[in-house]
Amino acid sequence: MMKKILIALIGLGILAGCAESSDSASLVAPSGTGIGGSLARFTILGDFLYTVDNTRLVTIDISEPEAPEPVDETVVTQGVETIFPLKDHLLLGTQRGLFIYRVQSNGVPAYVSSYEHIVSCDPVVANENYAYVTLRAAGCREAAAGAANTLDIVNIQNIEDPQLVNSFAMESPYGLGLDGQTLFVCEGINGLRVFDLSSPEAPQEIKYLSDINAVDVIPLQGTLLVVGPDRLLQLDYTDLDNITVLSEITIGA
Repeated sequence: MMKKILIALIGLGILAGCAESSDSASLVAPSGTGIGGSLARFTILGDFLYTVDNTRLVTIDISEPEAPEPVDETVVTQGVETIFPLKDHLLLGTQRGLFIYRVQSNGVPAYVSSYEHIVSCDPVVANENYAYVTLRAAGCREAAAGAANTLDIVNIQNIEDPQLVNSFAMESPYGLGLDGQTLFVCEGINGLRVFDLSSPEAPQEIKYLSDINAVDVIPLQGTLLVVGPDRLLQLDYTDLDNITVLSEITIGA
């Protein structure tokens, strides 16, 4: 149990992007792909570490972990917030939209496509067919006038031409996590929502945990690591009808 807690402290994207906090990391799966929260600012694919700041996507060769070597810097756009790995692609959540890059054989990412929206805060998770993006105006200093709080669903089956296929109103969406046909969406002080994705373009809410202040999550084979502004939770979601708290620790001040 403590091992999972330590993993969460390293790997969750705690209040990155428009929220007020420091950078966050990703974990590494046996495949060599990073596993991190949707608010993470860096991830690993194979022998390369990828990091984002406000305007740049940076590539670092970590094939020799004790002597990492910078490889490339790509200027993306203003307001880059998050990075999410998907096979040989990197999905960047920015204040203006979702930007997709393909990792080339030399490790350097090359621009593929983008889906743009009104300025707001923008974490993203994805599978091979769909990207799920939360857009948040509530509490986001950079949000443009008229920005909404939504969960957007983007069809990425044609990775070179992503298309918005649906959008759902939310209260204050932050990070999100994806495990097969289950989607977890954090709503800050408004709780944690769980959706069934049997119909991937029309998620159905199946659980609402209103008593959790949830900012970001990582689903790990039945255990959900949940970070709020002042505590870290482990939830057992093997039974979605009966999600239970496994542990809780206080973090921060």
